[in-house]
Amino acid sequence: MKVKLSQLEALCMVARTGSVTRAAAKLGVSQPAVSQQLAALQQSLGLTLVEMRGNRPRLTDAGTFVAERAVAIGDAVDALEHEARAYADAERGELHLAATLTVGSYVLPQLLATFKTLHPYVQPRVIVVNTAIAGKSVCSGQVSLGLVEGTIENETCVSIPFARDRLMLAVPAHGHRLSRRSSVRAEDLRDEPFISREQGSGTRDFGYELLLARGIRPKLVMELPSGEAILRTVESGLGVSILSERVLDRALTLGTVRALPIEDVDMERDFSLVHLKNRTLAPLVASFAAHVLAKSSETLAS
Repeated sequence: MKVKLSQLEALCMVARTGSVTRAAAKLGVSQPAVSQQLAALQQSLGLTLVEMRGNRPRLTDAGTFVAERAVAIGDAVDALEHEARAYADAERGELHLAATLTVGSYVLPQLLATFKTLHPYVQPRVIVVNTAIAGKSVCSGQVSLGLVEGTIENETCVSIPFARDRLMLAVPAHGHRLSRRSSVRAEDLRDEPFISREQGSGTRDFGYELLLARGIRPKLVMELPSGEAILRTVESGLGVSILSERVLDRALTLGTVRALPIEDVDMERDFSLVHLKNRTLAPLVASFAAHVLAKSSETLAS
């Protein structure tokens, strides 16, 4: 027979009050019910826990030993209940996310900062990878929520747009044949050397597919792992690149690159939240997703 929490609670209350009658009153049960709980606990443990001295129950050494540990168990159960309520209210816990490099570097930090002001005990755990890996991480159930460039086309996942982004052609600020241009057309890029992210990057896949649709196959001369590394390379005059306007912001402020629209190509795309279709989001994850969508709405409205 397994030990039950109600039996331990009865023992602790008898130890605290020194009376089965008072223990029953505190617990809101009958005196025989307390006696039965004590008898069942003694039988389960094979120990004599309570002896009657006159009309008063007294804990044996074994009873004191068990009662001390029962108090610790009761405290642990109380803590569990408190933490479970906090979890249900999205007040604490670990928030596991996957984010693409552009979103993770330029969008997610501010979203997490504002979320943490509302939920200070939440611990974010973020992996920053390319779009393909982020999608696999979510759709395989490794993480609960992804923030990606574009959308994930997968029968097991759903994508919810939360922000718009625009890609631009990054060229050196000086000394390049396109440096003085205010815009370009796809045909102007036919022989240009391109610096790019790796395959699986949302920026690369989206931008290059649009050029391919215009009959332009980008001449790839270098692959680099981040937008910042690509920017440095563009600044040095080794090629051009298609990058998010968020990535370009710093370099544009410094005047080290130019950002040109491609007139005949629609370079706007979505940033999306991705999660499994048939899985209910945990309260904390659902709360963060709602926060992201709300902040997006505020930005669009302002």
